[in-house]
Amino acid sequence: MNQLIFSILRLLSDGKFYSDVSIAEQLQCSHAEVLNAIKQIDNYGVNLTKHCERNYRWETPIQWLNSDSILSSTCINSNFFNIKIFDLIDSTNNFLLNNLENRQIGRCDCIPVVAAELQTNGRGRIGRNWYSGLGDSLTFSLGWRFEQSISSLSGLSLTVGIAIIRVLNSFSIQNVSLKWPNDILFDHYKLAGVLIELRREIRDVSYAVIGIGINFNLSEKVKSAITQQVTDLFAITGKYIDRNLLFGALLSELRSILMSFEKYGFAHFKKEWISYHGYEGKNIYLTLPNNLVIEGIIDGINNDGALSLKTSTGRNFYNVGDVSIRTKQP
Repeated sequence: MNQLIFSILRLLSDGKFYSDVSIAEQLQCSHAEVLNAIKQIDNYGVNLTKHCERNYRWETPIQWLNSDSILSSTCINSNFFNIKIFDLIDSTNNFLLNNLENRQIGRCDCIPVVAAELQTNGRGRIGRNWYSGLGDSLTFSLGWRFEQSISSLSGLSLTVGIAIIRVLNSFSIQNVSLKWPNDILFDHYKLAGVLIELRREIRDVSYAVIGIGINFNLSEKVKSAITQQVTDLFAITGKYIDRNLLFGALLSELRSILMSFEKYGFAHFKKEWISYHGYEGKNIYLTLPNNLVIEGIIDGINNDGALSLKTSTGRNFYNVGDVSIRTKQP
């Protein structure tokens, strides 16, 4: 049924009216199957305009991801990437991790990339959910094999954040900033996020699954499900950014920056990261995993990407935690 639903949506992507009979003929399925599928389309956050009972139109169709368009937009050899695009998946990170455990990826010449139009169980940091609707975000995961131990990969998520900022700036999207450790913000509203999961293969060889989510044009329904303040590229720019074009540019930048990270480590990117840091010098609260709250002033990061915090007990460094701005008391 999911396959038929997405076939119908692709057919309706031209914005024209189609009768249920015409849909059935073009997709070579029964009239009853079409009617049943249309009833379920609302579950995907898609509202179809209905005319004369059985004529349907999708007024605001999404731009579908297309691997050929993505690869043609990269400025590097397209053979470097193996891209899989799913209409529907639980989690792109889960897919790569499961295939890694089944030894279906890892030792290969190309970089595995998995993207989805819709995730049913997208994940963020600290066990949080990542919410998005059909085609309203760019959600994908990339696998990278490091000839290094996991302990050598400190600062990896911060480095990926730099890559996202660089690409957004190249699309004339300015005033975006980083929030330690892995959020991309616009005017303190969350625009994008990073989730990295590491696995050890053998001694001094590690595998990173790098999950990235960028909000393009979130529906009000999705926004209402998110517990923090969020924004998207349409709200920022007032126009629809080409998802395939930005995706290709980001893959190119990620490959470049990950190669540099593997060679030089995070220390090489420390100064640039701080230049993008939106909370530098701010009074903040840092909530640790055990719910202990530390109060202090952010004063940079160290060469491993740990947050430097000036507190009442002196300067301390933290590798984990959730940052929030300390508001002034009246």
